[in-house]
Amino acid sequence: MTRVFFDMDGVLAEYKYVPYEEMLREGYFGQLAPLKEAVRAILLLAEDPQIELYTLSAVIKENPYALDEKKRWLAEHLGHSLENIKCIFPFCGESKTDAVPGGIRPTDILIDDYNVNLRDWEKSAVAIKFLNGINNRHGSWKGRTAGGRAEEITGAVYEAIWSQSA
Repeated sequence: MTRVFFDMDGVLAEYKYVPYEEMLREGYFGQLAPLKEAVRAILLLAEDPQIELYTLSAVIKENPYALDEKKRWLAEHLGHSLENIKCIFPFCGESKTDAVPGGIRPTDILIDDYNVNLRDWEKSAVAIKFLNGINNRHGSWKGRTAGGRAEEITGAVYEAIWSQSA
């Protein structure tokens, strides 16, 4: 079974460039708008019994509200599908690869918007950069990408799965 990990901030939810202090206030993470096509993509993938889905989103240790707000956000926007999606919340600055139960496998797929996470992940598994309209302006990521409509995002996931089995 293939495991697919979705980042939240900048992938499932909008990312806002704000001062760090703003991210520490109550309500910041709970009010982020969903990126509707990415949300629709994870909901489509949740229907595939051959894919084990996760969210993998860092929380700011200094924000006492962040974890609960992210959990509520997921419940609100993923609804009943969240029953089939496992959620992992490492602290900011920790490697996402270290947060995966049992470690990452070569067939694991991460969809993230942040090159640091992607480069760390691609050392051992499959990394897909999510193009959200504000990242990759300089084209520094040379690997797999996904963005746009839900079908394009799910297509990138299936292409990565098929290329591994070829």
